Amino acid sequence: MKNMDTCQSSDIAQQYERTAVQRIGTSKLRSYVTLIRPYQWIKNGLVLAPVLFAGKITNGRLFLESVAAALMFCATASLGYVLNDWIDRKQDAQHPTKCNRPIPSGELGLTDILLLGALLLSVIFFFSFNFLPNLKLSLCLFTYIIMTLAYSLGLKKVPCLEIFLIAFFFVLRVLAGGFATGIRISNWLFSTVFFLALLITIAKRKSEILTLGPGAVNHRKSLAQYSLPFLNHFLWAMACVSLVTYALYTVENGHNLVYSILPATYGVIRFLMLTENGKGGDPILTLIKDPHLVISTMVFLALVCYKIYVA
Repeated sequence: MKNMDTCQSSDIAQQYERTAVQRIGTSKLRSYVTLIRPYQWIKNGLVLAPVLFAGKITNGRLFLESVAAALMFCATASLGYVLNDWIDRKQDAQHPTKCNRPIPSGELGLTDILLLGALLLSVIFFFSFNFLPNLKLSLCLFTYIIMTLAYSLGLKKVPCLEIFLIAFFFVLRVLAGGFATGIRISNWLFSTVFFLALLITIAKRKSEILTLGPGAVNHRKSLAQYSLPFLNHFLWAMACVSLVTYALYTVENGHNLVYSILPATYGVIRFLMLTENGKGGDPILTLIKDPHLVISTMVFLALVCYKIYVA
C-alpha cells in the first residue's frame, strides 16, 4: 500500500513537471511570436503594390515573386525588431506598455535572442539565394538591413533624420516589389508612399509625446527636439501632400482610379482624428482595431482592384 502511494505521488509529480514544461514552452513560444511582431508584417504588403497597380497580380509568376519578396522582408523586419528591442531594453522598461515586451520584461534572454536571430537569418538567406537571385533586389534588401542596423545603433536619436529613415524603409519595400518583378515604379507611387510613411511616423511621435508626457524623452531622445505645434504642422502638411500625390498618380495611371481617392481621403482624416486623441502610437494596431479604417481600406482596395482588373 505504501509502495502504491509512493508510485502515485511519483506519477503526479511527473505529470506536474510535464505540465510545467509545456506551459513554459508555450509561454516562450508566445514570447518569440510577440517579439517578431507578425501583425507588423502588414507593412510588407507594400511589396505587392507594384504588381497590383500594374494590373499584373493575376500573373502567377509575378505574383509568386512578389509574395516571396514580401516574406523575405517579413523576416528581415522581424530581425530588425529583435535587434532594436534588445538595444532599447532599458528605455522600453520605462515605457507604460513596451515594458511588457518579452525582452524588457525578462521573458527572453540573450541566448533566446541569438537563437531567434539565427532562425530569421536562415529564412532571409533561403529566400534571397533560392527564390530571388536578383542583384537589384539583393542590394535593396542589404540596404534595408544596413540602414535598420544604423537606425538601431544611433541614428534613431537624430531628430528629423530618424523620421525620414523610417519613411525610407517603407519606400524600400515598394522598390523591392518592383525589382522582384521587373515592374517600373511610377514616380507618383513612390512619392505617395514616401509622404504617407512620413505622415504615419510623425503621428507616432506625436502620440508618444501625448501619451508619455514629460517622460517621453526618457523613452526616445529625439522627442526632446519635437514640439507639438511642429509635429502638427508637419502632420497636416504630409496628409495634404500624400493625398495630392496619390490623386496625381490616379490621373496618370488611368483606369478611373480617381474614385479611390474618396476612401483614401476618409481614411487619412480618420487617422488624423485618432492621432489627435493619442491613438496613433502604433499605426498598424490602430488600422487593425479601428473599424472605420478597416472598412475604408477594404473599400479602397476593392475599388482599385475593380477599376484595374474588371472595369
